[in-house]
Amino acid sequence: MKPKYGIIGCGNISRFHFNGLRKTGAEIVHISDINEQAATPYVKEFNSRFSKDYRQLIADPEVTVVSVLTSSKYHYDICMEAIKAGKDVICEKTMANNAKEAEEIAKASLASGKLFFVSYMKRFFPAVRKAKELLPRLGKIFSAQVRAYQNWGTDFYNLGNADAFEYVLNSYGGAVIKCAGSHMIDMTMNFLGRPKSLYANVDYVPGSKFDRKATALFEYDSGLVASFETATHKLSRIGYERNSWDEFIQINGVNGRIEIYTVLWDHPENNGALLVYYDNESETSTEYRFEAINPFDIEMAYFNECLEHRENGNPNVIDGFNVDMIIESMVESSNKKAPVEIDWKGI
Repeated sequence: MKPKYGIIGCGNISRFHFNGLRKTGAEIVHISDINEQAATPYVKEFNSRFSKDYRQLIADPEVTVVSVLTSSKYHYDICMEAIKAGKDVICEKTMANNAKEAEEIAKASLASGKLFFVSYMKRFFPAVRKAKELLPRLGKIFSAQVRAYQNWGTDFYNLGNADAFEYVLNSYGGAVIKCAGSHMIDMTMNFLGRPKSLYANVDYVPGSKFDRKATALFEYDSGLVASFETATHKLSRIGYERNSWDEFIQINGVNGRIEIYTVLWDHPENNGALLVYYDNESETSTEYRFEAINPFDIEMAYFNECLEHRENGNPNVIDGFNVDMIIESMVESSNKKAPVEIDWKGI
C-alpha cells in the first residue's frame, strides 16, 4: 500500500525531507506547523490539508506515516501520540531529549508493530554504504577514530558566557554533541555496534550547559577501544574540502583500513564523500570517489520503499535510542569523572 504522509514541522530541515519525498513521488496529504506562513508553500505544492495543531494531523485517518521534523524537544510527545494512533513514524534526529524519553518511545514503537525510522541520513552516503560492504574484509578490528568538527562561526573557547546561544539549548536540549556529534555517534555504532562502557569529558562554555567540545572512549566486549571527539571551531580551511567541515572515520583491522571523509551536510551536492580502503594482503590503497548526491534523497527513497513493502530497516527506533543513550552516558561519565557501564534497558 502506498504510504500517505503527514509532515509535522516546516523549519529548515524540512526542505530536505520534502525534496526527497518529492523525488519519490510520495503523497503528502497533511502538513502541520504552528507557523502557517512556513507551511503554505508546501501546502500549495502538494495540495495537502493544513493544521496548526499537530494533533489534528495525527487524527487524520488518511495519514499513515507521520514525519516528525520539529525541534527535538517536541519529539517525545508527538512520537508517542503518533504511535498510540497506529501510525508509522519518521523522526528527525535526535529522537528524544534524553535517554528516558528515548527508551519509552522505543518500547512503545516496538510493542505497536508499526515501522519507525530515525533520520540519520549520513548512513546513506555511497561512501558509507560501500565502507559497510568492505568492513568484513578488515578482519578483527583493533582501533577506530571518529571526529566531528563543525565551524559555528564563533570562538566558543574564549567566550565569557553562552547567553546569546540559549536558543540552541532550548531547541535541541544540548549543543555540539546533539547537533554535530549525534550523526557520527550513529555512524560509529553503524560500523562497530554498541559499546559496553565509555569514558568521556564534556567541555562547556563557562557558567552554562552549552557543550562546545566532547571527547570519549568507547569500550567494546572484543577489547576494542574507539576514540570519538566532536567540537565547535573557527578554523576556516580544515577538513576534506578545506571549507571548515571536518568529519572523519578511520577503522583499522588486522587486514586493512577504512577511512571516510564526509562533506558539508547542507551542500552535499558540491562534492561526494570520500572512502579510502587499504588492503594489507595486496598492499594496495583504493580511493572511492562517488558522484555528489544528497543523502536525504536516498534516505527518503529507502524509507518510502520500506513503508510500501512493510519492511523494517535502519536507522530505526533502536538506532535512535542507541544514540540518545550514548549522549546521556557521555554526560554522566563527564560529571562523575569516571567510566560508566551502559545499561541498554533490554532494548
